[in-house]
Amino acid sequence: MGEIVLSQVGSVVGAQLLPNGLSVLGQTVSGAAIGQSLGTLAGRALDASMLAPVAGPRIQSLQVMESREGAGLPLVYGRMRVGGQVIWASRFKERRREQRSGKGGPKYVDFTYSVSVAIALCQGPITRIDRVWANAEQISLADYTWRLYTGDETQLPDPLIEAIEGTDAAPAYRGTA
Repeated sequence: MGEIVLSQVGSVVGAQLLPNGLSVLGQTVSGAAIGQSLGTLAGRALDASMLAPVAGPRIQSLQVMESREGAGLPLVYGRMRVGGQVIWASRFKERRREQRSGKGGPKYVDFTYSVSVAIALCQGPITRIDRVWANAEQISLADYTWRLYTGDETQLPDPLIEAIEGTDAAPAYRGTA
């Protein structure tokens, strides 16, 4: 709105201040055109500074895989595709970043999210995880920060869980891969 109003005001003021215009490189530019251009720039800057930033989409809640208290864990011999159970999760974190689109462009707000989870796969020791699926599509674990606990009886608590829950409250999930 400020851009429209100030461009018209600039046109009138430019015509009054420079009735004969300016001669630039053999071309004459009218005072009204110069004033309109300057008014448009001032209005655009005013609009950009006064308007609220455009907010991107936000996630209201997170739905993860199944997690039931008391649910059994499979005992696997050999190779098998199993679904995991979420046994621990951190709080859902939202990061807000405000940016400007180009020089003098509108502001916009971008949101990124993160959550840490511990997923129990099965009982007993395992040697590796070959493939992982999410939403019926195979994903690469190279895109994520992850740790494998093989499920032996001597495994220690995860350092991240210890940092969040405290060293006394963090379970080691011994015997659970």
